[in-house]
Amino acid sequence: MRLYEGLRVVEFTTNIAGPTIGRWLAEYGADVIHVERPVYGDDSRGYPPMFDGVSAQYHTLNHGKKSLVLDLKDPEGLKIAKELCKTADIVLESNRPGAMDRLGLGYEALREINPRLIYGSISAWGHKGPYADRPGYDVIAQGASGMMYYNGDDNTGPVKVFCEIGDYGAATSGFGAINAALYYRERTGLGQYVDISLVKTLASMAVKLDDQRIYHRETKKTGSQGSNLLCPYGTFRCPDGKYIIIACSNNSLTFRFFRLIGRPELCEDPRFASNMKRLENTEILMPVLYEWLEKMGTAANAEKALLSAGLPCSRVYTYEDVDQDPHYNEAGWFADIPMPEGMVLRTRRLVGSPFEFSADKPEYKPLEGFGCGNYEILGQLGYSKEQVDQLETRWAEAVKKS
Repeated sequence: MRLYEGLRVVEFTTNIAGPTIGRWLAEYGADVIHVERPVYGDDSRGYPPMFDGVSAQYHTLNHGKKSLVLDLKDPEGLKIAKELCKTADIVLESNRPGAMDRLGLGYEALREINPRLIYGSISAWGHKGPYADRPGYDVIAQGASGMMYYNGDDNTGPVKVFCEIGDYGAATSGFGAINAALYYRERTGLGQYVDISLVKTLASMAVKLDDQRIYHRETKKTGSQGSNLLCPYGTFRCPDGKYIIIACSNNSLTFRFFRLIGRPELCEDPRFASNMKRLENTEILMPVLYEWLEKMGTAANAEKALLSAGLPCSRVYTYEDVDQDPHYNEAGWFADIPMPEGMVLRTRRLVGSPFEFSADKPEYKPLEGFGCGNYEILGQLGYSKEQVDQLETRWAEAVKKS
């Protein structure tokens, strides 16, 4: 039996965070209906890379689902949405707070007709507090969480993480929360509301207020190198222009590192006797570290020496490095996501879901096209093919006139 076999998920989501939760549920057997607005569909349909006008990113985020086109501003479209939610196990939505309530599709309204419903809302600021109504995306979450400010130095200014860490972080926490709610329902028979905030997700990773409040210690920007918590611990440039990560998280590892670089006397130096002492004397220790890297010549040589001593380290990977790495390949981390029939790109290769289960494997199926689920899903609700065609035409014309 698949992990989520028999579960029906109705998504009123767009962009990345919400669809990613639904994507993971679909990969492990859930029946996921991705509701899209007429004509334009999900915003991610415009995300690169594009092939013949079709977004590979959209199909990556929504593979394995059924696209259902509904005009929620039309009474008939709203009626259909409520019918689907009446029998759904999970509803996911990523609209501005209050939008679903105004449509009569908010949690309070839907739990009246479906007490077992698990309802997940994904937004920038969450659904409580004075900023709840603010629009927001990943880059705003990175800035408002405190993460961006410290992910840089005085020369670079605030630096965002390259990938959409706010979206994917919220998706990961949301996926966990939805599963916890499923477990709760298994024991009680009751669903519940799950509020997922991009800003809060990142702030829970980044913010450490006690540094200022209790220790009266300023949190310093470390840029690409070093750490506010550990030393020697960070990313360091090698003479060949590439970078090595060295992560000595305790005295044992640090003293082993000192012996590796031919400086065993540093193990007895009181300036480096503890992690806190090393943090206080980072400016003294760093030239010693770089002197050793100069002797190594390349990041590959430094990595080989560190690994031979059992020290935590890694070269900093590019996409090409990831693609060629034996561990990624032999551990089976890559997934070939199928694209829809007729698309010039047949599959998109990427690293698959971030979790693995012993009892089930992910299944990657394409989402065939815009509104591909219309006839099947509306047919189950009693609509004929002719009625579906009429609704599609009416909704498309309404959008063009608006």
